[in-house]
Amino acid sequence: MIPGCLEETPSATFELYSVPMAGFNASLGLEALADGSIALTTRPEHEVIPGTVHFAVLTTLAEVAAAEAVGRSVVPTAIQVQLLRRARPGRLIGTGRALKVGRRLAFAEGEVTQEGQLVAKAAVTFALL
Repeated sequence: MIPGCLEETPSATFELYSVPMAGFNASLGLEALADGSIALTTRPEHEVIPGTVHFAVLTTLAEVAAAEAVGRSVVPTAIQVQLLRRARPGRLIGTGRALKVGRRLAFAEGEVTQEGQLVAKAAVTFALL
């Protein structure tokens, strides 16, 4: 959970609300959702060519989702991204999963989906702050 962004939601029921993110993530248009995922509704400046979302946007969404899953303040030290399908303008959802959190490093995965289809997957190593 991003500190200060989301309030605890009781039980396993999640409300579908979003909270703006700060800094670079906010300027990109990322939103933290109540279920821990990250959403982005693309804009024309996110496209590398008309109709195709730039890989850097997908990479950022996957990395931020992975960082969210770690649940601590982190900075990425290494990232490997697989682009699996063309992402088109519209709504993208990033979800993360922490694989291992140690004393200094964390390993996590981030996935980006669009309309239920996996479009990108990232493996990220983070330094814990």
